[in-house]
Amino acid sequence: MKSKHRYRYRRRANQVLDVLITLLIAGFCLGPLYWILATSFKPMGTEYLIPPEGWPSKPTLEAYRIILGIPSEASQEGVSGEGVFGSATEVPQAPSLHFLLPIRNSLIVSSTVAVCSLFICSLAAYTIARLRFRWKIQSLLLLQVAGLLPAVMVIAPTFVLMQKFHLLRTLPAMILPNIAYNVPLGTWLLAAYFSELPWELEDAAKVDGYKPFQIFRKVILPLAAPGLFSAGVFAFLGTWGEFILSSVVTMGVSSVQTVPVAILNLSFEFRYQWTWVSAAIILSVGLMVAVALFFQRWVIQGLTAGSVKY
Repeated sequence: MKSKHRYRYRRRANQVLDVLITLLIAGFCLGPLYWILATSFKPMGTEYLIPPEGWPSKPTLEAYRIILGIPSEASQEGVSGEGVFGSATEVPQAPSLHFLLPIRNSLIVSSTVAVCSLFICSLAAYTIARLRFRWKIQSLLLLQVAGLLPAVMVIAPTFVLMQKFHLLRTLPAMILPNIAYNVPLGTWLLAAYFSELPWELEDAAKVDGYKPFQIFRKVILPLAAPGLFSAGVFAFLGTWGEFILSSVVTMGVSSVQTVPVAILNLSFEFRYQWTWVSAAIILSVGLMVAVALFFQRWVIQGLTAGSVKY
């Protein structure tokens, strides 16, 4: 009996410890995001109050209106708020470049990269997983090595290539390199998914007279939809948050900058208006979370595909 009670006590103690550790990790990860969210709802100037407010006593959407270019009385007439020492601080005028343009650019770049990388990755993964040829494992290893290289190591040759192609300060200068960046991970995910599909499907398609590309297009791709969604979402989210390449190839041109670069420029130009910067960050994160939640079921199915077998 004593051993049974001791076992129950240890199990409950482990459960309580697991919950505490989970709460600590969640607080560490979500605490800054909560503070940014609270700051985005604060009136102009109140983000400097001492002691700081955990949540604004008078929440407002003025920062979101300014970022999105929605006119309001406060943005037209000016707003005064309490500064760090309690004195009135006049809020500067709204930024001339609204945040909708960087969002549009990020959507164009991320969507194009996701579609094009899926096309390339699906062909490469089908070749590796379903066709018989030499150097299959070596091909996967080379892809893995390419995926391990950080983007900062290839940013200089990428810049030179984009300059030679006269693509600097354009959206294709961000699309083409990001497609190459997403090929290794997407190929690995799709190869793992393709390897689980039964070979009898291809044998039946060959009996019906299908050629390899017809089998790939009419048989394999419809069955591999969860894996395609998973690879596509990873490519979309990875491109959306990409900063180094975007900041280099845009060269300060505001008409082609994406969301991460726009947030940095906004913080430099209006460095004391943290409500505007916080609102821009929440808009960017909110769009990424919406995409991840919408495709969550397919992403989980793609990631839980079994190991690659040859």
